[in-house]
Amino acid sequence: MAGARSVEHQARQNRLWRTLNFRMVSMHEEDLMQTVEDEFTAILLRARQMLIRRAKIIHPDLQDPGYRLLAVVIRDEAQQQGALAEKLRLDKATVSRLVQHLESLELVTRTQDPSDGRAQLVSATTRAKEKWRTSGNTLRQELRRQLKEWEAAELKNFGDLLHRLNTSFDEIL
Repeated sequence: MAGARSVEHQARQNRLWRTLNFRMVSMHEEDLMQTVEDEFTAILLRARQMLIRRAKIIHPDLQDPGYRLLAVVIRDEAQQQGALAEKLRLDKATVSRLVQHLESLELVTRTQDPSDGRAQLVSATTRAKEKWRTSGNTLRQELRRQLKEWEAAELKNFGDLLHRLNTSFDEIL
């Protein structure tokens, strides 16, 4: 009987230890995830500040939604407004107002789409492309300054991890 109690007691202690160990691992993982979340939030806020500065270099009146639209038009060339609305996940009326605003800033132009006479293509102006390049150079210089102490292997690892994170977001968004 004493042997059975000690086996039962040992089994109980083992279960308790596994439970405590699991909780410790879970708490450790929670702490790690909290750190990741905090740092991710901080980098997003800093990135947003950098992009706002970049937008101001392009034009003092360029706001975030217009900047995003301009980025798509520069990266993907001329686009119909409907395609822009889809890519930016905005309604067509909002995109229309943004395009009008960017036209007034002389950052985009609208031309008739040769493949669909009813539609118009939105294109970045030469001036917008030049300002985009200039602002991008400024941003890269700032980034280089911030990362100048990093080793090449650290930069490669950081780039790989960012790519992995972005790819995982592509799967859920």
